[in-house]
Amino acid sequence: MSLDRWHQKVFRLSEQALKEIASTLKELLKWSRFAGMQQLRNVLSQTLKTETEMLIYELSDGTRGTREVASAAGIGSNATVAAYWRKWSKVGIVEPSPTYQGRYQRICSLEEVGLTVPPMPHSAAKTSSTIQEKKVKNDE
Repeated sequence: MSLDRWHQKVFRLSEQALKEIASTLKELLKWSRFAGMQQLRNVLSQTLKTETEMLIYELSDGTRGTREVASAAGIGSNATVAAYWRKWSKVGIVEPSPTYQGRYQRICSLEEVGLTVPPMPHSAAKTSSTIQEKKVKNDE
């Protein structure tokens, strides 16, 4: 067997082995995600005990500051939001925003794991939409 033919044979075997490895990894990823989502849902359910906590978590998208989240959630204190962010960061359900220093973002939405997002308080919804309108105007 020539060296050239041997290289071709090894290449074909390597290519087939890589395809099999890729297929196995995809299967593992699918089941890992499923198991992870179930565990994440449990952690979120146990950590976010009130509708207010769930709403603060959902509003934590990495772009809003503590004041904006507090206002949109209908609570009076941005210090409360900051305290939740510190607590949740230790649990691992929020992470620092890659864009805005000092802000945090949830690792997934509540809906992604099958939990219901509570409605925003009426006055907070109005304030939140005003904040969004100001952002749009500033971006234009």
